[in-house]
Amino acid sequence: MTRGIWAARARHVLWRALSTLVGGVRIGGSVAPGPKVLVANHTSHADTAALLAALPPSCRPRFVAAQDYWFDRPWRRAVVTTLVGALPVARTGSGYDALRDAARPVLADGGSVVIYPEGTRSAPGTPVGEFRSGALRLAADLGVPLVPVGISGTGRVLPKHGRLRPEGVVLRFGEPLPATQCRDTSPEVVRAAVQALRDDSEAVPRPDSRLYTWLERRSDAQLMGAGFLWGAAEALTWPVMAEVYVVAVGAAQPARAGRVAASVAAGSVAGVVGHTLLARRGVRLPAPLTRPRMHRRARADLRRCGPAGIWRQLFNGVPVKVYAAAAGELGTPLVPFALHTAGARPARMAMAAAVVVVAGRWAHPLMRRRYPEFLIVGSAFFAEGLHQVIRRWR
Repeated sequence: MTRGIWAARARHVLWRALSTLVGGVRIGGSVAPGPKVLVANHTSHADTAALLAALPPSCRPRFVAAQDYWFDRPWRRAVVTTLVGALPVARTGSGYDALRDAARPVLADGGSVVIYPEGTRSAPGTPVGEFRSGALRLAADLGVPLVPVGISGTGRVLPKHGRLRPEGVVLRFGEPLPATQCRDTSPEVVRAAVQALRDDSEAVPRPDSRLYTWLERRSDAQLMGAGFLWGAAEALTWPVMAEVYVVAVGAAQPARAGRVAASVAAGSVAGVVGHTLLARRGVRLPAPLTRPRMHRRARADLRRCGPAGIWRQLFNGVPVKVYAAAAGELGTPLVPFALHTAGARPARMAMAAAVVVVAGRWAHPLMRRRYPEFLIVGSAFFAEGLHQVIRRWR
């Protein structure tokens, strides 16, 4: 039992976090502790995720799954067992006997069994399909209550044969039906209870974040002007790489990612040229978060390759301002160096923009609602990446 509760807690935390990121789950009603059979409508694979997010870990839910499909391959069996807690049930022979034999030890241990009585996913927006009687028989035979559950919105989150979309989900728990009444209750009564609990009108999308709305209202000139300044500042002394601006703005505005990347590249080229001219005159600008090995590497590249040495910066993690300073100190020919920089910097910004555009096809709806969270998580990843780069060059 101890192992089961910890597994249930881990799944609950995982799916609650993922559901919150996608659009959130609003919960109506509650479930009492103890063994039970839960029956829910089924329009999407996201139904299981919503239930795992909504059910308290003490329920230790197990989801009835077809053994011949979900457990026929090792990787599929590992996924549904670990992430979902699927309960394999054979569909050959007597289907009900297999269900009862699989559910008995779970319920005897105080856990819960989740069944989708429709047997398959129905189309979003259609009434709940016909229910089979297996869940009622199971609750009556094993002496546990049956709890109806209505789920709304999952058909929009993950449509059948469709792609994941960020939307809100509403999940309601109904009044439990005692085991003593389950044998004399019609599946149609349970189906009607689930239908009454489901209300798609309440499964509304999460509104756009205020920060996203503010950014969306900025004009191209404002975004590109800020990008130019960011690129120039990074080439002079600013420690945050120029690609961060491309990703941060482009992720929220993928349609403008190309223009933003071009403005950042232009500012970076201007900043590199300005830094090189200052270094030629003996002006040493601060270079925070750099290491002596980085400066030695930049000088070595420029000595070996001449102005084309700036292309080595494309992948080696050395900040471009280090190459600009080295070019000024070594007296690298300015015009050829500026021309190579005008090729290398746009190439690097284009790679960042390409990643944003490709990822944005899926992530943009999520970004509209979770843009602040994206910036927080992205900043953490950037900080860790910067830490690793500095360690590498220490």
